[in-house]
Amino acid sequence: MRLHALKVLAYALLSVALPSTAHPYQQKYDLQKFHIDLDSRRMVDLIRQTRLPKKPEYPDLRATAGIDLDVLKSMQKQWVTSFDWPKEQASLNGFNHFTAHIEGLRIHFIHEKASDPDAIPLILCHGWPGSFLEFEPIIKSLAEQAQTSTNKSISFNVVVPSLPGLAFSTAPPANWTIDDTARVYHTLMTKVLGYKTFAVFGTDWGCGPSFGLYRDYTASTRAAHFAFIPFLPATSEELKSDNITLNSLEAFEEATSEAWLTTGAAYFAEHSTKVTRIPTSSYVGSINIWLMLTA
Repeated sequence: MRLHALKVLAYALLSVALPSTAHPYQQKYDLQKFHIDLDSRRMVDLIRQTRLPKKPEYPDLRATAGIDLDVLKSMQKQWVTSFDWPKEQASLNGFNHFTAHIEGLRIHFIHEKASDPDAIPLILCHGWPGSFLEFEPIIKSLAEQAQTSTNKSISFNVVVPSLPGLAFSTAPPANWTIDDTARVYHTLMTKVLGYKTFAVFGTDWGCGPSFGLYRDYTASTRAAHFAFIPFLPATSEELKSDNITLNSLEAFEEATSEAWLTTGAAYFAEHSTKVTRIPTSSYVGSINIWLMLTA
């Protein structure tokens, strides 16, 4: 379903943008091929040494208050006894990985090009906590030629960057903003890879820089799709002051949003405001978190 949605959304680019041809890579950005080579022993030691509670703090809440302890223990056991990182790493190295230096940061990204010279450039922006692995199941398929409902051929030159500070991209300075990431991604697409126009898709936190590309770089960002819109809706008080009446569906969505802000946003607020006070955590069983820890 996600693959279909991406292809349908990016197909809109056919009607609004001229085909783009990638220019030669520019040496000023120190473009380099990249190969993942992580020590599995460090990974296993990290997981093995993770001390989990003997019993849940609030057993009646189960997964409603976070990951269930029994699930976490089973994931830890799987990591230590049966997970095959060398096999996983070999699979990941089947993609074309690169790094480029943009504004003092090393930006890691996957670049899978289609065989069609008129393929649509498409940047996929992952969220947090996560990594480029979010798009691993669909990258190859997007680069393959397919047919639209009107029998037109379509394929994509797929670019999947790692957010600054995650996976193999270096950490940005403390005053870094979402708009800064959008600007770096724009440089990656237009100056490093030479695409004049492209489409963008963002999921989770990746919607922030994706929206920034859509808002600030309209000449090059010709189609955009977001898993969610990266800004909050008006509060009930603001709606009332503006004399806006909601229908039943809109009222439900407004109530859901306010409930999340009241009881579901603590983790978001903590990581937005007290980043250096939070001890490094390990989501046992998650390759994404391992990649972040080994950046």
